Amino acid sequence: MSVVHMVRAMLIGALVSLTVAGGAYAQNTAKPPAPKHPTVCAKGVRLFTDKSQIPVPYDTLALPPADGPIRVTSPEEAEAAELALRGRAGSVGATGLLVTDQVTDDGGSQRINREATAVYVPSDSARAQQACK
Repeated sequence: MSVVHMVRAMLIGALVSLTVAGGAYAQNTAKPPAPKHPTVCAKGVRLFTDKSQIPVPYDTLALPPADGPIRVTSPEEAEAAELALRGRAGSVGATGLLVTDQVTDDGGSQRINREATAVYVPSDSARAQQACK
């Protein structure tokens, strides 16, 4: 291999390396996608206990996870937990929250497992935003 061919191969290799590194840099500095719906404050998120109560059409949204398991042992804790749940739903633009409870009897005490699904109802968005003013 001549010196000219070795230099040309090295230049092509360097150019490919710069192109790949430049693409990786551009990819790492990209902004996260904008939320699909405007955020809603906790008191603007309506609670539903049955799917049939939700006005159609609606979108389901991914509910952000809690910081850990939530245990409620008093009415005050229940109120705070519900407000936090509504706030998490509103942070992704939910105007409503479908909450279903499964109650089990643990030998004299009740255990409630709650499932929640965040929903965005277009026809309810004005009401939700007004509740936050």
